[in-house]
Amino acid sequence: MAIATGAGQPSNGTDRVADIKAKKLAWNVVVGVVRMYQLPCHNDPSDYYSVELILQDKEGDRIQCSISKGDFVVYKTLIREFGVYNMKGFIVQTPGRGVRSTPHKFKLSFYLKTCVRLLPHDAFPFSPFHITPFSGVVAMTQAGQCHLIDCIGQVVGKEEIIDMVTRTGEASKRMAVHLEDLEGNTIKCTLFGAEMIGQFNEFLL
Repeated sequence: MAIATGAGQPSNGTDRVADIKAKKLAWNVVVGVVRMYQLPCHNDPSDYYSVELILQDKEGDRIQCSISKGDFVVYKTLIREFGVYNMKGFIVQTPGRGVRSTPHKFKLSFYLKTCVRLLPHDAFPFSPFHITPFSGVVAMTQAGQCHLIDCIGQVVGKEEIIDMVTRTGEASKRMAVHLEDLEGNTIKCTLFGAEMIGQFNEFLL
């Protein structure tokens, strides 16, 4: 596994995220890490199966990328949310049945020959946020889309916390909050999991 941990310049001949297809492994991209999160194991929510990245190039196109727990041990001191990197060599797959965090037709996975190089933040103008207006969120749900988005709203109300049981039989909780934008439009957002609800409630105290 090849990893360059020092900051440098992007390699020549980089590819656009929009052009990625399942026809080769040697894709070479310069991207910022928009989001970085752990995917919990189904049978043990306290453990994780993989680390998921949302990558964005200078054109603003995004693609999801997975790093298995075993492989992430090698990258955990290098890859950070909002960092900018030159990444080369991926397995290209079609997204599974889970939540699709980007509209890209494919997703990437690290493997033994994936190379990562940290770049200066000025390697390209990187903005990790795609603010979607409430009207755009409603249009996405009507079209049956399920993607990672950013939106801004003021919390104008919250509902009672409800106990629930997940599909795997685990006890959990959910809570709905109501958000309002500058135009007075409102939207309902449901939070799942006691930990997330607890973190959110800290901001309401």
